[in-house]
Amino acid sequence: MRFTYKGTKIFYIATDVSYSVDNVLKYKSVIDLDTDHYVEEFITCYEVERLLRLQKNTSAGCDLLPRWLLRACSFELASPIAHIYNCTTIHSGIVPISWHTAIVTPVPKVAAPASLNDYRPIFVTPILSRIAEKYIVKRFIRPAIPRDAILDQFAFKPSGSTTCALVSLQHHVTYLLEANSYVRCLIIDFSKAFDTIDHSVLLSKFSSFGLPANILNWIIDFLTGRQQLCKLGSLLSHPVSINRGVIQGSGIGPTLYIGMKSDLKVICTDNVLIKYADNVDLLVPENSKVDITDEFEHIMKWADTNSMVINLTKTKEIVFHRPNPRNFVNPVGMDTIVAKILGVFVHGGFKCDNHVDFILSVCSQRVYLLKLLRDWGLQLPQLHIICQSLIVSRILYALPAWGGLLSAELKGRINAFLQRLYKYGFMHSLIDTEYLLTSSD
Repeated sequence: MRFTYKGTKIFYIATDVSYSVDNVLKYKSVIDLDTDHYVEEFITCYEVERLLRLQKNTSAGCDLLPRWLLRACSFELASPIAHIYNCTTIHSGIVPISWHTAIVTPVPKVAAPASLNDYRPIFVTPILSRIAEKYIVKRFIRPAIPRDAILDQFAFKPSGSTTCALVSLQHHVTYLLEANSYVRCLIIDFSKAFDTIDHSVLLSKFSSFGLPANILNWIIDFLTGRQQLCKLGSLLSHPVSINRGVIQGSGIGPTLYIGMKSDLKVICTDNVLIKYADNVDLLVPENSKVDITDEFEHIMKWADTNSMVINLTKTKEIVFHRPNPRNFVNPVGMDTIVAKILGVFVHGGFKCDNHVDFILSVCSQRVYLLKLLRDWGLQLPQLHIICQSLIVSRILYALPAWGGLLSAELKGRINAFLQRLYKYGFMHSLIDTEYLLTSSD
């Protein structure tokens, strides 16, 4: 289903015409306070006051309660909001009606968007809802998900990051190459993974995690009866019901997603699965007992069972081998390629030329921006801050994962670029690649 504004299609809505609310509500429990496992703990006024006071700058949801009000009046509002959380929502397992609506703003991913796929949806839910969701996630949901089930997931966890995922990928590949001449890596792409999750499938998994009955009821109530509006400038569309997917801008959506994919595993322990949100990388060494075809068929069967779709046109394969292999022969029908994984260009021979070319090209464009700002009168202290934010941070992204593979030539290119920045006065002091590597490690 799509929104239409003045004849122009704006955005997709996650609606399933075959959806049955009974398939979702069957997981809901009628709580017996004498026998059932339910939550008796309450969130205190002190916790609520701290959560309100530490709110970051964020947009208000459809209830129009602004962040500045909640932060400025955190002490005065803590008691009534704690009462709402405890009696109205957490203890009863019921989500207030106003928390069921999200405002979606389509933000272009490219300079000149030509299709719906060129837009990224930004979901905004009420701030009070996000606070309650994050509390429930931290206090109840995250501890309930088996730790072993999400060891291969590097997103939406306090200890996870893209750098950790890339370092894990490099570690497993190099370890497997000790006993194999090559390692095949399948980069699997799921189509609109967050927007197509079947709620009944999701709840069947969470019902097995041993959550308190009222917390499970809270999740069910949060997912049912949801609506969203599309915002374009100052215009709002009519609300449309949604019955699939998890809300990406919510406090609970990301955790629901990693719980959904927690049972996606490899068939054979010789192979490795590395997951970062909806990105899945499958590593299969040369001498594996289960080849890559069988593993991929297993993943496709999992996707079909869980009502998810794999985008075959965006699914790629890369073959890793040692930088100077002897008697190396690619698998039949395969060529060593360069693939972009989590924002880093990865080469089958562990070369970084493509990635260094990319980041220096991007950073050079940003140097032109700094020169314009300098010509328009921006002072050097501000230029130093912008340089750190736009240029140095781009070089530092995931540097521990690829910096150790840099050749002397590539280090020289990066050092020459950093010297240019210092020469133009955009940096306080001269730094080099070794300094960046040490600081990032």
